[in-house]
Amino acid sequence: MTDNGSSLSFGDLGLSEDLIESLDRNGIREPLEVQRRAIPLVLDGRDLLVQSRTGTGKTLAFVLPLLQRVDPEYGFPQALVVAPTRELANQVGAVFARIGRSLGIRTATLTGGVPYGEQLQALRHGVHVVIGTPGRLCDHIDRRTLSLKSCEFVALDEADEILDMGFQEDLEKILESLPAKRQTLLFSATLADEIERLAHRYMRQPERLSLSSGLKAAATLRHVVCEVNRAAKYESLVNLLHVEQPELALVFCHTKLDTEDLARRLLAEGFKVGCLNGNLAQAVRSSTLESFRQHEITVLVATDVAARGIDVRGITHVFNYDIPANVENYIHRGGRAGRAGHEGRVLNLVAPADRRKIQTIVSAAQIRIENRLVPRGNEVRKTLRDKFFETLANRIEAGALDDFREFAAELLENLDAAALVSALLQDVQAGTGHLAAGYDIEPPGRSVRKQAERDAKRPPEPTASPSRERNRSRTERAVEDGMVRLRVSVGKGERLLPGHLVRVICSKAQIAGSAIGAISLLPHHALVDVQQDVARKVVAALDCSRDEQGRSWSVTVSPS
Repeated sequence: MTDNGSSLSFGDLGLSEDLIESLDRNGIREPLEVQRRAIPLVLDGRDLLVQSRTGTGKTLAFVLPLLQRVDPEYGFPQALVVAPTRELANQVGAVFARIGRSLGIRTATLTGGVPYGEQLQALRHGVHVVIGTPGRLCDHIDRRTLSLKSCEFVALDEADEILDMGFQEDLEKILESLPAKRQTLLFSATLADEIERLAHRYMRQPERLSLSSGLKAAATLRHVVCEVNRAAKYESLVNLLHVEQPELALVFCHTKLDTEDLARRLLAEGFKVGCLNGNLAQAVRSSTLESFRQHEITVLVATDVAARGIDVRGITHVFNYDIPANVENYIHRGGRAGRAGHEGRVLNLVAPADRRKIQTIVSAAQIRIENRLVPRGNEVRKTLRDKFFETLANRIEAGALDDFREFAAELLENLDAAALVSALLQDVQAGTGHLAAGYDIEPPGRSVRKQAERDAKRPPEPTASPSRERNRSRTERAVEDGMVRLRVSVGKGERLLPGHLVRVICSKAQIAGSAIGAISLLPHHALVDVQQDVARKVVAALDCSRDEQGRSWSVTVSPS
């Protein structure tokens, strides 16, 4: 056996065969460090004070021994878990239900934001384990719908967050409602003075486990700084999402309104986006998280509070669209990815005003930062087209194309092959907006660019050809021969995006994407160049029309 006990199995920890079989059915076969160290102590009846950062597997460290010690024949609450947020409480409840179902263990999850009916029904039916948030637990205690007199075990999950969110009085009320003779387990990322006072008052000579000396980022995370111009921060995020192509990504903003605005804009770009903030009803939050777990949503834009306790497998990227206020929030955000030993990335969009803040965080967290250039538009388009090529090649290799083979042969017999493919690609671009995606943004200062080039060990990106640039900020460029410049009455201020503008023009005017040239987005209008022979058709189709977002359009020919 190695010094850190990494070869220990769940059976070596003293867990029952029934529990081990349930774990195996759920694909859980090897204990993590916090589980190896905590489970035997909990089974031995010790109070436990565990300092462990998020994402280390601590949920199973208390779920498993509590499931073993609960008596399914006794139909009253025997174990209580207190969590800071609805999301975390629901996730802990789901773990109890999934692992304990075959053992006959019944659970109830009591959180705010949902009706009392189902909770009351579960409590009346008789439960063995109660999981809840402080406010709703106190409500049930006051209503006398929940009695904790039979509870022999209590676990405080993310105790520092419970106190940080202002639940100290509620928490003390809950603890004082429990029997004096009980086992108390406290898990916290930090051991601040408030945690120490809580432990001194409510715990009996707790065994201390420190699995993280202070706050530290997971070793499996890569931390990247992308310096951006503040005016191009959104465009930088879009380019990064296209190039990184995360399996699941969390994007953090400071405010609820920012999450909603950013989610709307990313949705218009064609990403599968959801939003999570405190303004949303619990049913919407739960539905959004479930869609995220099922990969129906791949980019989730959230505030810090809304994302507390999110435990979704497969999050590969965390984007700090807004840099967090302190190192604690930075660690918590990053901890959503790279969980349980898996690799992940934290990408920070750093405007000049944020440089000092990110330097302070990097120093306090003792993390290694990689500087990187934000991908330019031509790099985005190359990435997306390479991916499209790979998809087509795989589809051809897989076969099963007989439905279209005969028609394809007919098309090739009667049409020029290159022209045919170009026409089909125009349809793909009009439908997805992706093959020509990517913003041609201005890079940050030269010194930052040089540093990023050294870190990335790559030469500067070549400048995109003028015919490929769709999102220039300059309006003084000349109109190319054979093109007409149109002035559209909707601009950046109405959240218009280049990809959306192309799709609207192609759809309403029934023209190909190749007929559209350079685009400039300004605060209250847009300038778009179209081929001369379709200009009248575009004006007639779009002028005095409305798009699917209800915006009214007017289109005129702009003086060159």
